[in-house]
Amino acid sequence: MVKKIWYVTLLVVFGAINLAKAEESEADKIIAAQNVKLGDRPLKMVGMGLTQLMNDDYYIGAFYVDDAAQYDSAEDLAYLKAPRRMEFRFASERKVSGRGFGRKLAEGIKINNEAEYIKAEGENLRRFIGMFRGTYKKGDIVTVDYYKADSRTRISLNGRQLGVIDRSSDLYRMLVNVWVGGRPPSSKFRDGIMGQNENEYAIQLLRRFVSLK
Repeated sequence: MVKKIWYVTLLVVFGAINLAKAEESEADKIIAAQNVKLGDRPLKMVGMGLTQLMNDDYYIGAFYVDDAAQYDSAEDLAYLKAPRRMEFRFASERKVSGRGFGRKLAEGIKINNEAEYIKAEGENLRRFIGMFRGTYKKGDIVTVDYYKADSRTRISLNGRQLGVIDRSSDLYRMLVNVWVGGRPPSSKFRDGIMGQNENEYAIQLLRRFVSLK
């Protein structure tokens, strides 16, 4: 049987702390954060991780997959033929340049994917990186959603669509590799995205994640 690497569930989270001390509103946010919908498909959070830039917190990333999907490796997460979501919640106290954010993603794509695939997806990559403009503040949310039915990628900022890229399964695979490929933001981040954070840290990060919205 294929083992699912599910992220720490709500029961585990609140089995590790005293539920009576948690505000109901926070509990509601935690439930909502771990279970989202993409179109008519329910997605389940796999895991999350915190990135830093120049010794400053940058964003908390969360990865979601279709609730019915099965996987047991980072490569599976990149190649899954299933709806998925990459969510970036900015945690920096300083404003973040949209263009700078796009450049960091481009760098991650370059070092985690083979040159031939990057070249083949050149036009889609240019369109994708060009969608990030202006400045982002703490609590802003970028989502990058993949729709299985038509291999479409939808990019949004705080729920407002920035753009759509059709026939983008290869593009999305390369984006996922930014987080779970051979050279992720950090090994701790990669482990977190795979749902392998230690319980205490997972609880702390999840609570911080929901506080950013």
